[in-house]
This record gives sequence, structure tokens and C-alpha cells, in this order.
Amino acid sequence: MARELPSHIWFVRSNGGQGSYPVKPEGWRVVWIFVAGVAASVILALLLAMSGPTWLWVVVFIGGMAASAWYFISTAKKHTDYSITYNEWTRG
Repeated sequence: MARELPSHIWFVRSNGGQGSYPVKPEGWRVVWIFVAGVAASVILALLLAMSGPTWLWVVVFIGGMAASAWYFISTAKKHTDYSITYNEWTRG
């Protein structure tokens, strides 16, 4: 049984290093928002690539990816317990 975490902790340290692994629904929501942001960036960039100048879709793609990554990383840093790994958390 996994041990209880404070309500503001949504992630624990990943098993392989200093990354964050979601362990609460709020953490998984952050992951899905990141994935949706990446997908939206790709789709919008592809649509612009078919009809617009090259520089525009590149800027949209890079900007969207950077914004999605910034959101995930900044949120995960605020809500991660780095003192335990995912395996330690699941063992309780």
C-alpha cells in the first residue's frame, strides 16, 4: 500500500533520477495538459506549414513546445517530493 502524501504533493521522484512521476490525479492532469499542449502545437504547426511562411510554423511549434514544457516543469517542481522514489512510495 502506498503511503499518504500531503495534499500539495502530486509527484514523487522517478526511479531513474531527478525527474518527477505523477502519483495523484492532479499530477496526471498536469501530464495530460502537457501532452495536449504538445499535440496542439504539432497540429497548428502542420496547418500553418501547409499555408503559411516557414518562419511562422517554426515559431508556433517551438513556442508551443516551450510553453508546454515550462508548464509541466514548473508545476512538477512545486508539487514533487524528491525524498522518495516511485518504487519507495508504492512499497509504503
